[in-house]
This record gives sequence, structure tokens and C-alpha cells, in this order.
Amino acid sequence: MKKLLLFLLISFLTAGMTFANGKDDSASSDARELTIWEGLSEHISVTYPTLDDTPLYKEMQKRLNIDVTWIHPPQGQDNENFNLMIASNELPDIIYREWLGGYPGGPEKAISDGVILKHNDILKQYAPNYMSYVNTHPESAKQIKTDAGTMYGFNFFRSPDGDLDLTVFYGPQIRKDWLDDLGLDVPETIDDWEDVLTAFKESGKTDSPLGFTKIGLGRSVIDPANQGVFVQAFKTSYDFYIADSGEVRFGPLDPQFKDFLILFKDWYEKGLVDPEFISCERKAFDAKVVNGDIGAWVSFTNSGIGAYLDVMKNSPEPFDIAPTPYPVLKSGDVPFLGQMDALGRSEAMSITPQCDNIPLACEWLDYGYAGEGLELMNYGIEGESFNWVTDFPGFEGQRWPEYTDLIMDNPEGKTKAQMGYIYTRAFYSGPTIQQWPYLYQYAERPAQRKAIELWAEADAETHQLPPISATAEEAEDLATIMSEINTYREEMLIKFITGQEPLSNFGAFQDRLKKMNIERAIEIKQAGLDRYNAR
Repeated sequence: MKKLLLFLLISFLTAGMTFANGKDDSASSDARELTIWEGLSEHISVTYPTLDDTPLYKEMQKRLNIDVTWIHPPQGQDNENFNLMIASNELPDIIYREWLGGYPGGPEKAISDGVILKHNDILKQYAPNYMSYVNTHPESAKQIKTDAGTMYGFNFFRSPDGDLDLTVFYGPQIRKDWLDDLGLDVPETIDDWEDVLTAFKESGKTDSPLGFTKIGLGRSVIDPANQGVFVQAFKTSYDFYIADSGEVRFGPLDPQFKDFLILFKDWYEKGLVDPEFISCERKAFDAKVVNGDIGAWVSFTNSGIGAYLDVMKNSPEPFDIAPTPYPVLKSGDVPFLGQMDALGRSEAMSITPQCDNIPLACEWLDYGYAGEGLELMNYGIEGESFNWVTDFPGFEGQRWPEYTDLIMDNPEGKTKAQMGYIYTRAFYSGPTIQQWPYLYQYAERPAQRKAIELWAEADAETHQLPPISATAEEAEDLATIMSEINTYREEMLIKFITGQEPLSNFGAFQDRLKKMNIERAIEIKQAGLDRYNAR
């Protein structure tokens, strides 16, 4: 009955919810059934309305004989639906969530609120594959525990093995064919960027050379996930970062943050920045790239460079993309910040207190961390999405999991991302350990491999905050402070760039941040960093 009530309540609260594989409400706790809440990627939803229908999970349910009901929020409404579900206090067995940033107060608060369970004893008792990896990879283990040593689910890991760095996958990109047409080099400095963007515009290639999504969609002009590709050129950040002194700072309080605003206001006035950067949704952004409406942007190795080249390879007018290094002010400088992910991610499949069968939940979740389950999560179904070979170029004589043309050159014209997402979890994230042969094939193009090489040259490891956590009191303070500051910061940044607010008011902007208790937030982040370093 609990599961039926859960489905009915969430369906009533949020129209458009996608359900799969409904169950008999009379099912007992002995039944091999689970419910899982997870947002559904657009790469999956273009083919299947639910993870239940994907080849990956059809295969997994067949192997384990566990009947899973997936609960997916409507596209673009993950946070709203999650909050409604928590407010209802009708929870599924398992929730997949990024708990550090996706729950106010982080995983410790989620546990104290009764949303998820503390997993330390559960994992030790029922998850041998997961614990084997955690016990043999101390750096990854450090990143997925709270300061108190609490484990809160089955986390997503990136393997540290292999020649390609799985932690670097985001950065600036540009139309290489346009550069070649105009006899221009890949830009390195901010001055180079202005010259290139100006040439793109004056040559008639485009009216708006540099494009972004709206703030919060991961390809924006400033984004906490990447610290701001162009902001970091001024040796600061859009968000919290670690200064050379080792102290935590908040970028908008730095005087050089104003220099970034001066630059982008100038570029905006000159028409070098797409004016729709304020409101551009993901689909519209992708269309701008493939239609040639913009000539430079920031995006990912695979769902950016790879996906766009996949789409355009059979086009009557194919184009080429080049990755660029993170920009600097002076040629030869090392970029101050870049994107570098943690080996142990705070995304986790977490069991809730309302789960009737914890051993069964662990049987399902632990499968992806070793043996055939790890293989399934990374490569899919043998003979269908991959085959084991010993003649893979560059790895002759080694047993190698080679993706088939179903993934790499899909006969129906689907992208690698669309196929990889429905056959594996390695292509995005999930309860598994991402293996580097996945990336070696997914990022098969020279431009993609060059991107990883270039973007890894940034000094992210020094200046980027690791996955720190806060105490319950700190978390409450931080959530209150930053919810207001985040909104204010985004509004003012847009106003400064578009000229709605004069830059002469930048000092007043910083004063307002201080009145909104940003210094308390910095203090909390510093305490979290100190505790993390002492783990």
C-alpha cells in the first residue's frame, strides 16, 4: 500500500510524472520489488520514457530477478518534484541525488531529516563490491564521506586508472573551420579571444560569435560547476575558490571580478556575445551551435564536441570544432581554474527509511561495482553494445571491451550519447565505477582527446574546492545565506553585463553581499576545507 500511496500522491502533486512497471499494492516486503526516484536525461527520453524500458535495465532486471519501478520527474522539474516528494513524506525505496549540493545541508542533514539512511553499517553488511572498492581507493573514499565519516549511499566513482583523465571533460570550444577560413589561430589570451570573435562577426560568419545557455544549465557564462571559463582568466571565480594562500575566497568580492565584468560588458555592447545568454535553453543552444548561429561556446568533451560532430557528420555542410585552452591574460600563463571532477562523486543511490527490504536494495545497487555488473554498467550487453576483442588498435594482445556500431555509428542516426545512455551508466553517472576504456572510445576524435589534454593544464587542483561538507548548524546557515546571495549575484551579473546597472555600483554590490552575510558563508567553507584536509 505504501508504494501505491507514494505513486498517487506524487502524481497528484506534479502532473506529467513518468512511471514504469506499476506494482500490485498487496505485494509483501518479501517480494523482489523496489522503487527508485531519479531524474531522466534528455539523451534517454528521446528514445524511452523511462529507464525501465532501456536495454541496460531490462538486462539487469532479468539477471537479478528484481522488479524495479522507476519514478521520473517531468523534464526540467527535478528540483521542484524532489521537494514535493520530500514534503509529502512518502518516499520510494531509493533516491538518486547529488547530495552535497542537491539537498540543503548536505547528506548529514538528509539523514537527520529522515530522507535517507546512514549507510555505514548497511554497506559493510550488504555491499561487498562497493566496500572492496572504497577500502582499496582511499582518495575516492575520502571524497564520498562526510567529516564525521558518514557514508550516505552507493556513490558514483571515476576510476583513477588509464591514460585519459576521466575527471576532466568541460571547457571552451570554437569553430575550427571558421578559424582556418580566416587564417586565425586557436585563441589563448583574452586579447586573442576578442580578435577572433571580432573577426567572426566582421566577416559575416555570425552576428553573435560567443554563445551560452542561461545561468544554471551548465554551459553558461558563469557556473559554479566550472567556476567560469572566462572569469578565471582574471585569477578569480564566480563562486568560492581557494586562493594561493590556501584561504577560501568568494570571487565576486575580489576587485578583479570587476575586470571580468568590464570585459564582458564591452563584448556585449560590441555584439560579440549572444544577447540571448540570459534566457537560452539547452535545446535552443544546441541548435545555435549546429546551425552556425554562434562560433564559440563552452561545453563538454562528449555531449559537446562529440555530439555536435556526430550530428553534423552527414550534413551537406559539415563543420569542424577545436578545443581551446582556458583563456589567460598573458601568453604562457597557466589558467587559474578549470573543470576537474572528484574521483568520488556525491551523486549516490541512497536507501530511504521507508525501504522495506534493505538487503534487496543493496543486492540491486551493489551489482554495478564488480564483475559482470561493472561490465554491464560500463559497456552494456555483450554481443549487442560491445564485444571483447584482442586486436583493438593500440591495445593489441589485451582483452578490450570494444563498443559495436550500434553505439559508435548507429544505423538509425542516433548519437553516441543517446545510445550510450540507454545501454550503460558510464556515459553519465550512477551506482558504478566509470572505466577509462569507455572514454577512450567515446572521446575517439582527435579534437576530443586534445580537449582533455588542454583543459587538464589548468590549475584546478590547487584552486578548486574539494567535496567538503558542513555541520548541521553550518549547513542551515549556509543554505539560508546562499539561497539569497545566489539569486542576487545572478541578477546583478546580468544587469552589469547588459548595462542595466552601471559598473560604478560594483562597490555597492560587494557591500550588499557582505550585508547578506557572505563572510559567514566563507567562514563555513573555510571550516569545511580545514576539516576535509584533516580527514
